Amino acid sequence: MTARLLSFPIGLPITKIEPLSGPRTVQSGSTQSVGGFVQTVASPFGMLKLRMNFGPMRGVEARRYRGWITALHGGANATRVPWLDGDNLADAEAGIVGGLSPKRWSNGMPWSNGQYWSGSYPLVPIAQQSAIGDTVIHLHDEFWGASLGYGDQIGFTPFHFGLYMVTEVIDAGIYRIWPPLRKALTTDDFATLRPVLAMRLESEDSASAARGPAFIDNASVTLVEVLDYDVRDYWTD
Repeated sequence: MTARLLSFPIGLPITKIEPLSGPRTVQSGSTQSVGGFVQTVASPFGMLKLRMNFGPMRGVEARRYRGWITALHGGANATRVPWLDGDNLADAEAGIVGGLSPKRWSNGMPWSNGQYWSGSYPLVPIAQQSAIGDTVIHLHDEFWGASLGYGDQIGFTPFHFGLYMVTEVIDAGIYRIWPPLRKALTTDDFATLRPVLAMRLESEDSASAARGPAFIDNASVTLVEVLDYDVRDYWTD
């Protein structure tokens, strides 16, 4: 049976996201100095791993959560993880006029489903193609494309699973990122401030769903990144 790629349940009360991995280093004893300093070399490899903690859940939230972690089958299936950066660019920094908060139409009415509309972060075109594994990207000077800095997190679209952090500003619109590109970029692609990851449970013991008398409480999951090309090879349902 082909592994499945699941949607992330809407409305789960995420209280904390803790990164558990970063760029790996390789130590070489042959470069140790007289003073005891050991040269370390950054490795471009390694996959993102994080722990998500959730607030108390009951009713529909509890059902969706327990169904989701059961469907992940201890890591056999993967899930889309829309990345929410609590420290993302402010609306003005991202070139948004009017903010992202839900808005009414001029007649004060919502859509037919009762929901209001809201803005979204603008996409920035890719200025120069980059190969899979590259660590330097080129963005057009549009909206926020030339104003990123250390620690800003981005992704790419369409059909690109991955989360990347800016680690160096080389020039306006030219950035060094970590991790290396999970998929090649072309000038038909766009950078986004709303990246999507594909992730799986680290192991069968990586999700908790203990329920007390009133709630599922202190729930957490540990997720590991699934590389873009592996999603297309193995998680196709």
